[in-house]
Formats: sequence, structure tokens, C-alpha cells
Amino acid sequence: MVAIAVGVLALTAGAAAASASPAGGSALDAVHSRFDPVARPAAPLDGDVTAFHGFSTLQNLVVQSHGFDLEGEIHGRLRTFNFKSLWQVYNLPSSDSWKIWVVSFKHDSSRSVLKEVFHSEQLIDVNIDVKFRVSAANLRGVSSLRIGFETLRLQLDGQTKDFTVVNGASGGAKDQNNNDVPVDFQQV
Repeated sequence: MVAIAVGVLALTAGAAAASASPAGGSALDAVHSRFDPVARPAAPLDGDVTAFHGFSTLQNLVVQSHGFDLEGEIHGRLRTFNFKSLWQVYNLPSSDSWKIWVVSFKHDSSRSVLKEVFHSEQLIDVNIDVKFRVSAANLRGVSSLRIGFETLRLQLDGQTKDFTVVNGASGGAKDQNNNDVPVDFQQV
């Protein structure tokens, strides 16, 4: 097993950019992947909430050696809309995966509460302090790895808001071909 502090050893490259934030901690820059619709409506009507999901990369790694587990940490602050407010609309624990939220969203025909929450949500700073581990077996054939969290993008009345789902069930990793790579997350 190889333990690394992300951005320190030669195993890492393209570390998430960090800059000073107003509170003095480091700000994480998320790089969003393409956003795909979570449901395929015919054509959204005025006043409809449309939802998309995508992967937000917080850490890029170049894998230069195989046969070892990869461990690292991500620390910092991410500016996003609060996903927990969306989970409260459907009475879901904040530890539930983004996929559970999507199932509830698809069954909500009026979405009236969701619309109210959407309009009232403001950007917040979310503290991220996690350790991650990828087993050697899952790194076979992997030359680069993106570690991050799923993001839900909601659109309503001409506004777009991104809600990065910072919980273990929605964290993950993608390889150079955008394939999922199993990763374990643990709060520090």
C-alpha cells in the first residue's frame, strides 16, 4: 500500500487548484464533466424544474505505477449550493446517494416544494475533509484518475444552480476513459 498526500508525490499531477478563500482556508476548484438529464421529458414547460447530473472533479491523479493501493486526502472548501436542502424536500438522509434523490424527483409530479427551495437557495462554502482509498486491483489499466463527487444541476425559470453532493455515497473516481473506479471515502 502506498499512502500519499495528494499533490505532494510524483504519483500526482494536476492537483486541484487552491487559492485563498475569504475565511483563510483553501478553496477547491471543481471541474465539472458533461451534465446529462436525469429524466428525458418531451420538452420542459415554463415553470418546470429540469435536473441533470454530472461528475465534479476535485483531484486529478496520474497513475505511474501499479500493484499498490492508492490513498490520499482532499481538504478544502467548495463553493456550491446546499444539496442537503434538496434532500430535505423528499425527507432523505443527507447520507443517501444522488441516485436516491433522482428516484424521488421522478415521482414528484408537482415539484412545488422543490421550486420553493430552488428559489431560496444561496451559494454556501462546504468544508471537505476526506480520505480516499483505491485498491490496487481497481487500478489495473488506469493511467489517470479523477476523484470527486456527483453534482446535480437544476434549472428553473432561466436560472441554473449546481448542487455538489458531498457525501460518501455520491463520491467516486473516474479513469482516463470516464469509467467508474471504485473508491472508498472516509470523513477525517
